[in-house]
Amino acid sequence: MSLNLFSRLMPAVEAFTPLFCEQAQRILQSAEQLRQMIVEDMPAEQHVAIIREIEKAADAVARRIFIAANRTFNAPIDREDILGLAHVLDDCVDLIEDTAKGIQRYGVRDFPAEMRDMGEAVVEAAAVLQKVMPFLASIAKDHKAIFALCEQVGQIEGRADASFDLGLTRLRAQLRAGELDTIAYIDRKELYELIENVVDKCDDVANAIQSITAKHV
Repeated sequence: MSLNLFSRLMPAVEAFTPLFCEQAQRILQSAEQLRQMIVEDMPAEQHVAIIREIEKAADAVARRIFIAANRTFNAPIDREDILGLAHVLDDCVDLIEDTAKGIQRYGVRDFPAEMRDMGEAVVEAAAVLQKVMPFLASIAKDHKAIFALCEQVGQIEGRADASFDLGLTRLRAQLRAGELDTIAYIDRKELYELIENVVDKCDDVANAIQSITAKHV
């Protein structure tokens, strides 16, 4: 009797896909703000404030997933996978906020082509993640589409790595030529690393989705 009552109180199946889609949407929104921060002449404070609000909304979605995962006893995918995917999705927005704060902190206003390319890569990767999320509702049927989209994220990450390497090479050359002082070099190097971390985390999301999908093929 007590077990039956417990079962009635606990949701048998939770719709996690819409929540993952919402997380992906928050990533794309914050990524677009970061790109605008890099390419547009708009006060950094405004972008940081907008990204902070997006991050708060993303945290709220993540909390809903964590609570639902702990209450659902018949989830469509493994509980550990649900929690893991929610964590890496949430990390993406956190890292974008860290990058925006870094730009604001160091007062950087001139961004080289390599850094702009990496900012664009963040948006591209986020857009692909947004595309792949709805397929989690039909993971077995649409596994080929999922794998193909996740591979796109990996390709974007590879291009961003190339821009990162070129950017650091340029920075070192500017430092040696006396075009940058040591502090400016360190600040810009950290910004490159922050943006790289965002793209890498998007690739982590794609890898997590591929691993989940492989279990259902």
